[in-house]
This record gives sequence, C-alpha cells and structure tokens, in this order.
Amino acid sequence: MAQGINFVLADRAGALAARPGPEITPAEGLHLVSDLRKQAANALGYVAEITGLADAAARAATGTVAVVDRRGFIGGFVKMVNGLVVKAWDEDDIGWLGGQVAGLQLGALAGVFAQRVLGQYDPFYRPGPGQTPGRIMLVAPNILRFERELDADPRDFHLWITLHEAAHAVQFAAAPWLADWVRDRFEEMMDADTEDGRGGRLVAAARRLPDLFSDQAMSDAVPPGLLSPTQAHVLARITGAMSLLEGHADVIMDAVGPKVVKSVEQLRPRFDARRAARGRLERALRRLAGLEAKTAQYVQGATFVRTVLAQCGHEGLNHALASAQNLPTASEMESPSAWVDRVL
Repeated sequence: MAQGINFVLADRAGALAARPGPEITPAEGLHLVSDLRKQAANALGYVAEITGLADAAARAATGTVAVVDRRGFIGGFVKMVNGLVVKAWDEDDIGWLGGQVAGLQLGALAGVFAQRVLGQYDPFYRPGPGQTPGRIMLVAPNILRFERELDADPRDFHLWITLHEAAHAVQFAAAPWLADWVRDRFEEMMDADTEDGRGGRLVAAARRLPDLFSDQAMSDAVPPGLLSPTQAHVLARITGAMSLLEGHADVIMDAVGPKVVKSVEQLRPRFDARRAARGRLERALRRLAGLEAKTAQYVQGATFVRTVLAQCGHEGLNHALASAQNLPTASEMESPSAWVDRVL
C-alpha cells in the first residue's frame, strides 16, 4: 500500500461529499442493476465484433463488472488511485499533516467524480484466481440521472454506456503491459524533480486559482505552474495514450449502429449537448478535478481514431496496442498520418 497519503481519510471524506442519487423504487433499482450487468456482457461481444479483438474480449469477459452506487464508486476510486500510486510521496516528502491534507483532497476529488462519472474502468484491480485483472465500475445513480435527463430509451442507453467501459476492458486485455506502463509513467512524474520543490510549486499553483475562471484557462489541461518541464513531458506521453484509449472507446460507442442501439443517432448529439451545457463555475470545478481535460481527450482521441480507421481500418489501428513504442505521442495525436507513417 502506498505510504504518506491517508487513503482511509480519503474514503471517508469522499463519502461525506457525495450527495444522494435520484429517487428510485427497490424494484426499479433491481431492474437497473440487472440490465446494466446484462448489457455489459453484451457490450464485450460487440466490441470484439467491431475491433476484431476477439481473443482479448474473451479474456475481458472473465473480468469483474461492479454496478455501484456513489458511495461504492468512491471506495473503488480511492482503491484505484492507491493501486496507481504505488510509490507515493512518503512522510519524508509531505509529512504527517501533508498526508492528511492529501487524503482530504483525494476524497474531495472522489466526491466530485461520484456525482458525474457514469462508468470507470480500473486496470489496477486484482481479482481472485482465474479472473482477468481489471474491473468495470458502472455508477447506477448517475446512469439513471442521465437517462432521465436525456429522455433516453433505458435499454439503448445502458448498452451504449457500457460499450465505452467494455472497450477499455478489451484494450487492456489486448495490451497486458499497458497497466504497468501507465503506472510507471505516473511514478516517473512523481519522481521528477521540480524547479521550486513540491510545496513551492503547489503554493504557486494555488495562487493562480482565480485564473481557472478565465476563458483561456478553460482550454488548459493543467493549472499553470503546477508541473515542471520534465513532468509536463511525461504528462504529454500519458495524455497521448489516454486520448487514444478514450477516443477509441467513444468511436466504438457510435460504431454499433441502429441495428444494435436503435436510438444511437439521437443519443450522441443529446449526450454531447448535455456535456457542453455547463456554466463557468461548473467548468472551473471540472477543470480542477481533471474532467475538462478528460472531455478534451474524448474529442481529440476520436478524431485520431477515425482518421486512422479511414486509412487502414481496425487491423491497422490495433497495432497501437501491440507495444509501448506503438502508442501515439501527443504530437501524433494531432497528426494521425505521422503515426501511420511511423508505426505502419
């Protein structure tokens, strides 16, 4: 377990921050959970059919699917961060008080996510013997809330949402090295020296919090001054990989077609319009939590994936999962043809 950060405090703080979900009867709740599990299993088959990654989908099918409430998501999210940050700052770096503060911050972040995230794939989850590593978490209250706000057909919406997380499960099953690669890059960021020292840089970033509300800040992925040049370089590598994975999953969501999800052509514009309809305060809070950067990854990654698919199909795109060297760089995400020239 990572030292320094108080993960128990993070879990408790997140639980306090989470608000109740939408009202639902026990019978409706049981049906919702049952259908989400059913559609998650169906989604793996459709991902295999679309991508050609049948062997990886078969391995992913032995993984874990957890349908959770907001409290359950917070616990799972905190455990995922603990699994990611194996070599966290220890007490020599941040001190006992710093560990408590970091735990509170992580809990607040988990609380924000718990109100908004529909699903999450945890590649660091380690189940029992005979099961594939990784876990799909589906946040039932949030899925229900979005379903009602979009006036979506429940079966269509459940399958459409689970397609995204099922795609991630297949990606990591096709690239069993990928979870360790992501963890190594985050550890590399944490180990990198900063110009001002960790405390000084974080204080400098805190002083710039008002900038979060500026128009320019809304397009920035990281608050100014938070990362050293070395850390920014590593983050660019992580961002390139994450954009590929998120964009790939988003494209798969839409690739099933109306024969599988009858209302897919209506779901995407409604969903994107709901994503975009946010006030300045909510956008600033999402930026602090990293959700604005995640949305940008969907857009950029989907553009990259569609461009590569047009040139060389899924067979060519699947080469991106063959090795770490084949992952697109941040610059290649903006120029898919450069990735095709280098890898294919």
